[in-house]
Amino acid sequence: MKTIFTNGIILKDGAELRGYGLLIDEGKISNLLGTDYPSDAQVIDVKGAYISPGWIELHTHGIAGEDFMDADPEGMKRALDAYARHGVTGVYPTTLSAPFEEIRRSLDAMATVKDYRGGAAFLGAHLEGPYFAPSQRGAQPLEALCTPEDGEYRQLLKKYPFIARIDTAPELMGSVEMADYLKELGKVCGIAHTDANADVICSAKEGQYPIATHLYSGMSGVHRENGHRIAGAVEACLLRDDMVCEAICDGIHLPQELLKLIYKIKGADKMILVSDSIRGAELPENTEFMMGNRETGYTAFISEGVAWIPDHTAYAGSVATYDRLIRTAVTKAEIPVAQAVRMASETPARVMGLTQKGRLESGYDADITIFDENYTVLYTIVNGKPVYKKGE
Repeated sequence: MKTIFTNGIILKDGAELRGYGLLIDEGKISNLLGTDYPSDAQVIDVKGAYISPGWIELHTHGIAGEDFMDADPEGMKRALDAYARHGVTGVYPTTLSAPFEEIRRSLDAMATVKDYRGGAAFLGAHLEGPYFAPSQRGAQPLEALCTPEDGEYRQLLKKYPFIARIDTAPELMGSVEMADYLKELGKVCGIAHTDANADVICSAKEGQYPIATHLYSGMSGVHRENGHRIAGAVEACLLRDDMVCEAICDGIHLPQELLKLIYKIKGADKMILVSDSIRGAELPENTEFMMGNRETGYTAFISEGVAWIPDHTAYAGSVATYDRLIRTAVTKAEIPVAQAVRMASETPARVMGLTQKGRLESGYDADITIFDENYTVLYTIVNGKPVYKKGE
């Protein structure tokens, strides 16, 4: 059945369009129409809500009490359903640094649910680690860290071709070779948890590291060596025109001033909103839970809208849902809503090579998020199928 969404504000190419309807047909976006609607179309009046390209969650470990490191297929399906409740149409499930046998168990489970069609779509796996600098590991376990010169990533990519991205600290032995190998395969290498100085990153080849993983978090910044001021990874990632920067836009990991700075330097086409959420997302305040695998992870708790380690000295991770990212970008970072949704859709789609997603364009997949002026999600539509409707 053809469906047309009317009486909404269509967010397209960084602009707000009024007076049009969005027609979808056979799981694809057909076109934008005025008031001359096809007689055989189902008409849905969205009553002034925003009609946006579907939001793509590029970096997330879990939600609603589920974590991808649990290696539980049914839990993964529940997580994909939960992402859809918050406007996400596609997800790159993210693993943590762990022994490779644990990572393989997670990937084995992903293989059984990658074709699940009940919630947000599985778009590919994202391996955040274990190739990180110990000094910048953050919440990543020290004992799991290693370097890409082990070549283990080649075996993983061979067995699990749905791996779309692997992160690394570029100063580690073997990182350059891994980045080149990923690029040859049409996959992405991200810079993450790195202590590299700017010269290491600035000397990389064009497109070698397309993504800066959660900019400012787990990254060296400007510092002094023998009295001389040295630029770090943060500055290099901001400088490089071929690199997009993830921003954990929960309003806590990065204060509004840094969100504004990233946007001012990179713009909507080189900045991506990510939650980097863990299983605590959607759970209430003061909830205690395990970060990572339920049995081998460690305790964290939710307070003041973020997860903390038990002694409350450092964050354990984000508990943001994606609608919160959009709300924060607009209300705190003062980014226009049409540009905020580009950072949630068009930009992640482009950097991950998704040629049929991320825009409200004729022939593109009908992945659509509809939300109101309070950033409450009303509809989430994946390939033309409603997978979430508020109140149902």
